[in-house]
Amino acid sequence: MTRIYVPILEYHDLCEQKNKETDFHSPYVMQVSKFYEQIEWLYQNRYSSITLDDLLKENIPEKSFVLTFDDGNISNYEFAFPILKKFNFVGTFFIIPTLIDKKNYITRKQIHEMDEKGMKFESHSLTHPYILSLSRQEITREVHQSKEKIQKILNREINHFSVPYGFYNKYLIQCVKEAGYKSIVTEDFGYYKPKYNSFQILPRFTVKSQMNLNTFTNIVQKKKIKLLSDYSTAILIQTFKRILGYRNYIYLKSLILKTVASQINEEHR
Repeated sequence: MTRIYVPILEYHDLCEQKNKETDFHSPYVMQVSKFYEQIEWLYQNRYSSITLDDLLKENIPEKSFVLTFDDGNISNYEFAFPILKKFNFVGTFFIIPTLIDKKNYITRKQIHEMDEKGMKFESHSLTHPYILSLSRQEITREVHQSKEKIQKILNREINHFSVPYGFYNKYLIQCVKEAGYKSIVTEDFGYYKPKYNSFQILPRFTVKSQMNLNTFTNIVQKKKIKLLSDYSTAILIQTFKRILGYRNYIYLKSLILKTVASQINEEHR
């Protein structure tokens, strides 16, 4: 029996970068043309998009993948949604209730339109904090209230919780379980291997703006040896996160960012 390994792809924001020299650059903001190229490749090579609920069922088709989007940026509606409709793919959008209807984020009306066309919406916390920096009471609020508010908007059960910034611990897992979610969705590197348990900790591949099509196809085609090279930096960062722990990692990261910012300021003086 063939063992199924399913890639869960993680996107964030999209943009139409008209001027490569001056327009905003971020590893989490992908050019629409690049996103289109990836989705078109999946379609042409006869891959099937499934939802996270589908993922937790039996008999998953071999050439399956899951498309996820974190944060609920307006670009998810303006750019991703039309492309997914064109190729008859489904996306799962992790949204933050306190940002709905805010500038640069999707609106309730858009959520309902996307939902009617088969797109799925799940929780990305209530306010998108560094969740492990919160008290247990605050963590519980982020997990439970985000679920309640999204369920009220869509009038259906919300089953999956995407962790802001990817950090989680045993208490957060317990809290997500107790809130009635079926999974906690992480930024851990790797494929989902079907286990059919009542609750799952799901890994993902973060698709960043600089990723070329060759690396993308290596992920989907499960060319693991090549991925070790392509994703070596991501694997190292994930290892450091686990070794250092949340607080030490954030502290070290802030020091590095301050040093880099200081060097840039010095160069421009």
